[in-house]
Amino acid sequence: MQHLLSPKQVANAIGASESSLKRWCDQGLLTTVKTAGGHRRIPVQEALRFVREHNHAVVEPHILGMSATDDRKGRRIEGCAERLATALLTNNEQACQAIVFDLFLAGQPVSQIFDEVIAVAFRTIGEKWKCHEADIYEERCSCQIALRILHELRSKQTPPNSGLVALGATIEGDQYALPVTMSEIVLREVGWDARLLGSSIPFDSMANAIQQIEPRMLWLSISFISDESAFIAGFNRLFETASKTNTAVVVGGRALTTEIRARLHYSAFCDTMRHLEEFAKTLRRQAEIAPTKTRKPRKNA
Repeated sequence: MQHLLSPKQVANAIGASESSLKRWCDQGLLTTVKTAGGHRRIPVQEALRFVREHNHAVVEPHILGMSATDDRKGRRIEGCAERLATALLTNNEQACQAIVFDLFLAGQPVSQIFDEVIAVAFRTIGEKWKCHEADIYEERCSCQIALRILHELRSKQTPPNSGLVALGATIEGDQYALPVTMSEIVLREVGWDARLLGSSIPFDSMANAIQQIEPRMLWLSISFISDESAFIAGFNRLFETASKTNTAVVVGGRALTTEIRARLHYSAFCDTMRHLEEFAKTLRRQAEIAPTKTRKPRKNA
């Protein structure tokens, strides 16, 4: 069920007057819905979009369903990765939420939050594990905390209505869900109807999804490959299936070495969330300019 707020609640959340809030609604800056009794209400996702796009400070984040602090330093990227790594390793989920949501409310692009804060924090945790400064259970617990935060962040996004469908997954045997989940949020942020199929999906099952749904994009995060030859053969078969529906195949992940990539056919390789965001924007512009035209994915050498 959609969480709706009154103009007064949104005004209190950002420290503005109710009259100002109603004026912004009248100007079309905020989309509202009407209750059965004729009262104006604002979906919480719409309120958050307005806050981020118009750079409003949030003085009462709990009204918007967000865990955040009043620390203005927390609204800057610098130093957040180190703070997040510490909070994750100490199992301080509330602090982790505040770090991520402070940046989100401050209007930082989700791609930048993921690239420069979450990804860096997990690299730090990985390095500590290699140096025996962190245990494997601490890394696994950190992943679960991060996933819960990402799911909460996704729930705060405005539902996309572009009609552009993207499917995402990890390959069979790959249970690492963080990158593919972050990718889903990045794509939704730039207007894609991004749907995460899940983790450890066999290539044949992905092919069935492509044939039935005919998405404009398929994105795969490759963090683990158990059998290199089987992976390359299965991936290239999937690409052939995607070519028949003009589905762009986008890949990324730490397991894709230069040698493996040279043997794969794909449309784009994105090693950061920012790269994925830019490719998704380009593909969307092409679809909007010439919706009846299709583009064959590039066959990589």
